[in-house]
Amino acid sequence: MKRIYVLFAVFCLLTLLVPMTGCKKNKNLESEGVSSYVSEESAANEEDTSPLRVLIDLEYGSDVYVRLQDELENYDKEYVRGKWEGISLQAKIEDMGGPSSVEIEIAPIRENERDVYLTSLRTEMMSGGGPDVFVCRGGTGFHEKETNGKISFGEWIESEPLFKFPQQAMKRNMFLALEDYIKKAQFMEWEKLTPVVMDAGKTEKGQFLLPMTYTVATTAFRESDVEHTPSRDMKWEDMLSDGPHMPLAAIAEVELIGNGLAPFADYEHDKLAVSEEEMLRYYGVKLDNRKKYNEESGVPYIGFDLKVMHEYDLSIYDESFNKDDPITLVPLYSRNGGYMATVTSFAGINANTKHPDEAFWVVDYLLGEECQRSILYTFMTTNQAVPTLEGLMTSGKAVSTGFEDDNGKPKGKMPDNLYEQFCAVRDNISFADFATPLDREFQKLYFDLLEPSTKSREDVIHDAYMRMSMELAES
Repeated sequence: MKRIYVLFAVFCLLTLLVPMTGCKKNKNLESEGVSSYVSEESAANEEDTSPLRVLIDLEYGSDVYVRLQDELENYDKEYVRGKWEGISLQAKIEDMGGPSSVEIEIAPIRENERDVYLTSLRTEMMSGGGPDVFVCRGGTGFHEKETNGKISFGEWIESEPLFKFPQQAMKRNMFLALEDYIKKAQFMEWEKLTPVVMDAGKTEKGQFLLPMTYTVATTAFRESDVEHTPSRDMKWEDMLSDGPHMPLAAIAEVELIGNGLAPFADYEHDKLAVSEEEMLRYYGVKLDNRKKYNEESGVPYIGFDLKVMHEYDLSIYDESFNKDDPITLVPLYSRNGGYMATVTSFAGINANTKHPDEAFWVVDYLLGEECQRSILYTFMTTNQAVPTLEGLMTSGKAVSTGFEDDNGKPKGKMPDNLYEQFCAVRDNISFADFATPLDREFQKLYFDLLEPSTKSREDVIHDAYMRMSMELAES
């Protein structure tokens, strides 16, 4: 009988020790800085063995003329013994302790193929499927027309994004809430991601999208001609009466011309937030005073949206500028005061993913410094935008432009004076919103009004207003 009691006691002791050993192992992992992101959703989907599907839709509208697929196959490359050697992005993720089975899907850019692809993908998502991770460009993109495999240089085709209005997609609960995951992030430095820009990916229910790049509409002057301190209070109307140079800055912007009317979308009611009368006044000032404001100012200027460049030499835009001229950047102020940042690309996780922890591991890496300085971001930033991580584009933290140094290291950095101006603009952004097809509509309206027409200005603006209203209502 004693022997039975002893065996029973040993059995109980072993039963207690097993879970204690397991707890100790997890604690050791945490102490080594390894975060497992374990969540209830992941535990529920533990047995799902399908690969993590990552959609990257960045090529359409990119200003980079190499193929993204080729660059991602040699993502982490170095110049070794006279040739480039690298590993794929998937292998890089696995080597760093991320998911071992990642399937990268690159969206096509050519018009017919892209239209079919997006239609199929949206149908799949409506039925509860789709990629686990989205890495997307926003707004309308452009690429050169291709016929029978031959590119027609100079003939441009417009392409639409997967998510025309990301704000609406967030409202429809298409993305996974990320707050709890962000607290455990290993790579992204949340406090160093420009806060007002990151807020664009947030609703009253939390953070759903992570802006990766953004831009701000500004006008560049030589510092010897114009000095300006960015303001959170100045309105677009104020620019028209503020000295000889500010009116010029009020009408100079073309690419993001609608930002002077921001906020122009009322997402709560799916309608435009700006009136037709305000648009008529805004475009009237821009069209009727171009010659007058140029003559009154009398100084050279360049419409200059914040962006990464291979070489920051503004003389390529206007010979009145010298490469080393100190620069002043004047933002395009909005109708209600302050100025807007336009989010040009973002990452998110499908609300229906069966791999939430693995998906966040990838998204976390994409927002970290290493990736934000990599060739992947080149497809989002070159001549178009800047990364959201603060402190980049400086000596020691250059970013990729696609033209790396002899050792394969990034060399995209701003001159000191321009970087100071960039920081001043960045630190005073009032609000941010995603790029949408409305940005293209505002720009197109400007060019339509420049063309001779049998229609009155009022009619042209009315037609555009109704078209934009309908697009927003149907979103």
